[in-house]
Amino acid sequence: MTTMILVSVLCSQAVAASPAGAVELEGVAPKAGSFGHLSFQVRVPWMQGCLEVRMPETLASSLGLHFIDHERSDMPPLSMLDPAPVWEKDSATGAVAYRAVTKEGVLFMGRATPVEDGVAMEFRVKNETGEPMLNTNCQMCLVLALSPDFGQQHDLTRTYAWIDGAFTSLAMTTPTPEEKGRKPWILMPTKELAPNYAGPREWPDGWWMVDQAADHTLIARLSKDEKHLTGIAWDERSALLMTNTNIPCIHAGPNTPKLLAPGDEAVWRGKLYLMNNDPAALLAAYKKDMQNWEKATSK
Repeated sequence: MTTMILVSVLCSQAVAASPAGAVELEGVAPKAGSFGHLSFQVRVPWMQGCLEVRMPETLASSLGLHFIDHERSDMPPLSMLDPAPVWEKDSATGAVAYRAVTKEGVLFMGRATPVEDGVAMEFRVKNETGEPMLNTNCQMCLVLALSPDFGQQHDLTRTYAWIDGAFTSLAMTTPTPEEKGRKPWILMPTKELAPNYAGPREWPDGWWMVDQAADHTLIARLSKDEKHLTGIAWDERSALLMTNTNIPCIHAGPNTPKLLAPGDEAVWRGKLYLMNNDPAALLAAYKKDMQNWEKATSK
């Protein structure tokens, strides 16, 4: 697991000129040859500040670590991005997208598109290295820290998942932070992953695995006034939900690695939800999205 760093610069307030319900996106990219977030920021009229999706935080395969957006002495990347990726914006749809190529020949692309209930996300990786890429995997991160509505640290009470059919606060999971003697950095497998999970139950940097399993690959956070919610999901049912409450941020995978022969391309699809506080509507939207993702994957 990578230990994520807190972004120090807060976003500006939501754009007042936006019509009600509008979603505005802005791409963020590192300078050439430097560490930095490769992400998009999201603003809506009802939200203070913004949310940020690091897409990706990391990208790796059997060849090594192709990209990481922050410096770690124990996780050096194979190369640094140079030239720097550039986000392009579609003025008609509001979508933002970038394309990046590593020196070893890994092409990866991110796209975020505003939709009625949030942001549709797509991440693509193409193997142009000339060698097989086993265990191709990426880590995405929804940063809450940039919004006063969602960014309270060390708080599990307003972070939710579905457990045994109920929309449940992660503050109800065990072992508790009091039992662990530290601030909550927790992981929870989905029910599809739990029977096959053979990894560690906790890590030296502070993460621990809870006893419960989630019904869906969907994790949500209520706003401070509990009038709205945000959530994130990716297109796989076997995954780990995560929250680092120090930043704070939430994750919903993707966790399933992919094999890319030379010339092959992998696609991950996901959704950032921005809605009124209506868990039933969120779950219905997620189920519809999952059906569409699975149809797209099967083609």
